[in-house]
Amino acid sequence: RIAESLELADQEIKDNLGKTSANQLSNRNSLLLGLDPPKYVLWVLRTIKSAELEQSLLTLPMSHTERLMHYLVVLLRRGLGVEICSNAAIFLIKVHQNQIVSNRSLGAPLRELRMLIKSRITQDRDMIGYNLAALRAIARISHERKPVTLIEEQNSNNIWAGMGLGSDIAAALERKKGNTKRRKV
Repeated sequence: RIAESLELADQEIKDNLGKTSANQLSNRNSLLLGLDPPKYVLWVLRTIKSAELEQSLLTLPMSHTERLMHYLVVLLRRGLGVEICSNAAIFLIKVHQNQIVSNRSLGAPLRELRMLIKSRITQDRDMIGYNLAALRAIARISHERKPVTLIEEQNSNNIWAGMGLGSDIAAALERKKGNTKRRKV
């Protein structure tokens, strides 16, 4: 599926090179689900189960790997799918390390990929840390504002106290029962 999505995305880019007007560009390929090519590649990566993603990346030939690296750089520039793009890029680099090192044309994209992954992950980590701090502050304020209920020791036996609507009568009857039991003993 990844190879097919790369081919469709590349074909869409080639078809759109000659188009300049907004009307021509708005007619998207229905095979791409109305998405632009990098977003379509991201959609395909997200639809593959995580257990099968590594297997799918292993079966890619080197030419498709180079094109996928290009799309990963584009997606990371836009800040889309940072986690899955990072995982895919790191896995591809580990698997195809020898071919990538010998291929000089991937030097600049790899440096950019490294910089983008580092900056995007740092941004996401900072955002998550900021959100966690805000949630902790909200929880602390909520806990401080929670009304404190004081239970009086003398009313602990009286379950009807403060209920209203005849609870005073029920409480008096309860007291009366208690007094009669005490006398009998």
